[in-house]
Amino acid sequence: MVSRENKVVVGCGAVSFALSGGGLLFTDLSSEVLIGILLLGGVVAPVIVNDFLDDRE
Repeated sequence: MVSRENKVVVGCGAVSFALSGGGLLFTDLSSEVLIGILLLGGVVAPVIVNDFLDDRE
């Protein structure tokens, strides 16, 4: 059984990977910006979302 925390982490990681890949292919953003998008979306966002959801319970 997959926990809610794992679903949030995988979902955020997939979205941030897609955004970074799309940014690489379709925009002129620098690699530093794309790495920032990947790190913020894949690491920071799941922590914030999981903390928010834990506080609601």
